[in-house]
Amino acid sequence: FKCLDPILTVVASLSGKSPFATVMNDATRAAAAHKKFRHESSDFLGFVLLWEIFVKEVETSRDQGRSFCRQNFINWTVMMEIRDLRRQNLELLCQIGFVRGKVRERDVSRTVYNQHGKNETVVHAVICAGLYPNIAHATKEHADDPPLLWHQKERLFFHSSSVNHGKKKLLSDWIVFHEKFATGRTTVSATCPIHPLTLIIFGGDVVVKHVERKVLVDDWIELTIAAQTGVMFRELRRKLDLLLLSLIEKADSSSGDGMVDGIVNLLSN
Repeated sequence: FKCLDPILTVVASLSGKSPFATVMNDATRAAAAHKKFRHESSDFLGFVLLWEIFVKEVETSRDQGRSFCRQNFINWTVMMEIRDLRRQNLELLCQIGFVRGKVRERDVSRTVYNQHGKNETVVHAVICAGLYPNIAHATKEHADDPPLLWHQKERLFFHSSSVNHGKKKLLSDWIVFHEKFATGRTTVSATCPIHPLTLIIFGGDVVVKHVERKVLVDDWIELTIAAQTGVMFRELRRKLDLLLLSLIEKADSSSGDGMVDGIVNLLSN
């Protein structure tokens, strides 16, 4: 979906320790420093923002990068691990043919494979595809209260480290999360809002309820949309599944450009 650069960063960032260092004797200063890397609604894009700023510092000099990490309470070792994982995953994509030619990790952002790298809706959709079925539904009992989070019948809570913790209004009623923690109550850590139609394209089994004008995904995700729209997206989902199978067999990442661009336009509008 041509948003390779941020996805490489997100995958690498979620694969190990958090780059945001926890300093027990200076927690207040550390929290203040970390705020400059917070995205307004997405913990995942917070990782991306941090990486982009870090890269600019390291390009000046390695010492400048280390100084940046010290000043902002960022774990230098973890940032190096993120760099290595970005490279390893990119090499793997090149080997299997999803990325054609020899593309250097530092050049990914300027290639055709990152054409939609700044489209947050698309980036979140791809994250949803990777983390599904980690989906939560946000509901409200009272307008002035923070939304209640549910994964099917399980009550969830935003972890205090999430940018969405304590918010009274979210950008979407549907949230994708990285993992759950059960510490008295079940919390979800890295989170972001997703476009509802993302769930039809990248979710589980889709059932269109024509009379009720609803679409049901995996028997619990209920979306209120016109039946005709639901049928169209279900068919699009079927064609996308066939395309992905074809890409795996032929390893030609350009063969589905038209369909991918169409999906991007639908999600973006």
